[in-house]
Amino acid sequence: KSGPRRDNYLTRTKSYSYQKPNATMASTVDADRIQEIQEQSSSQEAKIKTLANWVRKSKYTVFYTGAGVSTSAGIGDYRGPTGAWTMSRIRELQRLKARNVISPKDRAELNKLLAESEKKGKQKSVPMIDARPTPTHMAMSTLIRKKIAHYIVTTNLDGIHRKSGLKAHTQICNLHGSVYAERCTGCGYDFERNYYTRRSRIHVHDHHIGQCQRCKSKPPSSYTGRPISNNTGSDGDYRDNHLIGTRDERVGTKDTHINFGECLDDMDWNEADKHCRKADLVIVAGTSMSLRHITHFPFLAKRTVIINLQQTPDDRKCDLRIWGKTDPVFEALMEQLGISIDPVPVWIPRDSVPIHKIPKYVSSYYVQAAKRLEDSNKKLKAEAKARQEAVEEAAKKKRKEAQQTTEEKAAIAILKSGIRFGNTVSRAGNSNFKWTLFLKSAAGEAKLNQVADKVTYFLHPTFSPNKVTVSAAESKNFELSRIGWGTFEITAQIHWKPSLNLRPILVSHNLDFNLESGIATTIIKTPKLTSRDVVSRNSSPAESHVEAVGCCG
Repeated sequence: KSGPRRDNYLTRTKSYSYQKPNATMASTVDADRIQEIQEQSSSQEAKIKTLANWVRKSKYTVFYTGAGVSTSAGIGDYRGPTGAWTMSRIRELQRLKARNVISPKDRAELNKLLAESEKKGKQKSVPMIDARPTPTHMAMSTLIRKKIAHYIVTTNLDGIHRKSGLKAHTQICNLHGSVYAERCTGCGYDFERNYYTRRSRIHVHDHHIGQCQRCKSKPPSSYTGRPISNNTGSDGDYRDNHLIGTRDERVGTKDTHINFGECLDDMDWNEADKHCRKADLVIVAGTSMSLRHITHFPFLAKRTVIINLQQTPDDRKCDLRIWGKTDPVFEALMEQLGISIDPVPVWIPRDSVPIHKIPKYVSSYYVQAAKRLEDSNKKLKAEAKARQEAVEEAAKKKRKEAQQTTEEKAAIAILKSGIRFGNTVSRAGNSNFKWTLFLKSAAGEAKLNQVADKVTYFLHPTFSPNKVTVSAAESKNFELSRIGWGTFEITAQIHWKPSLNLRPILVSHNLDFNLESGIATTIIKTPKLTSRDVVSRNSSPAESHVEAVGCCG
């Protein structure tokens, strides 16, 4: 893969790699763009409403993120007032000042950088490997899971987008690599590890890790880790320098970090190009757009939005410019969209290894970080379990309240209309009759079994047993059948459902053997309920009366 690219991009030494001539990390800091700008809330609110409308209308939305989305997670940025390269530039200028060789122009730059740095103050700091997703990360991953947005292109190495639950390559592209990735230069597979993959004490342009577990690709026998020439980084490949570079093939596995003076991997470059070209909308967040070899990607989309505190070279080129911190902007955007931000999920890297099997080249510091990741996952699992239990408990409570509401409505209807206690009858031999008791609501729609748990019938002493209980589960009308020859008064005790807080009541019916109609019914006035009962406040029991069909008095 050495030499110029075989497509319409610029050659890799101009557009495809970090600029190597005179390139230092500090030299990418622009003092004229160091100031952070927070626009008025009314102006920002109107812009966020516009952005929400664009998100709703977009058929394919891509996020393009930089270090600014991770600062609230405790990871410092690069070119902010207290960023890594800014502080490097300040130290560089202070050395010139100490030697009394600083120019007026450099002195003015130093004063400006110091002023903005002091204004910013000390920031929260967390080791990159321990950082957790911010509201911005989780808002983006929520929108992607809901298929409202579709992809992320990030310049961040920190792996936090993966911790937010997104899948590498299918949902996110790491243009400058990931601290957790180990990529095979033979089969192209990305091993996603639970530890920091880059070797320590290694040449800046050497990315060697080892042999691929899948295709068995390994470094050449000539590999020693020591360069045989100065043609390193984008200036050469393995044949020139005997180092495992970012674009060398079939030389084992490598880390995916991209350092200054190196080419991007074709896999990541092509993914970024593909998804940005496909996009209706690219939302740029938390980047000063200083690395000009990749800042063309967002503008391959039909529409581009930039969200950042500092000025960027593309502020007049984008379609919408929002000045602010990414977390409050994305929280407001999600509110406008009416979507809750998902909680931080458990993240178990696809190719994790047990702690005791982490390669020996990994320093004890990063082994301890892998242990902390395990502990964090246990905590997240416990939090997820607690959330699920809370959701289930709330749903259970809601179902219970809905059930109680249904029961209360049914009870009110029954109390207004009364209870129908009766029997059906048919011949059962020479002098015997088969009769079946039933209890119903006198109201057409309300069902007694909605509010009563069971009914206990008290029969004539000649029956054995003469006390019989029928539950609502056994019979919806609490039916009880017997065979006999004589009529008598039957008493029934109705037991209400506990949720109604009612005492049992007694009702009576005279057994009737009128064969002409085959049924006899008594409508019974229900008792007046106490004031503590919910249903009593809305009920007015019906007057007591008897409906006798073919009574044999």
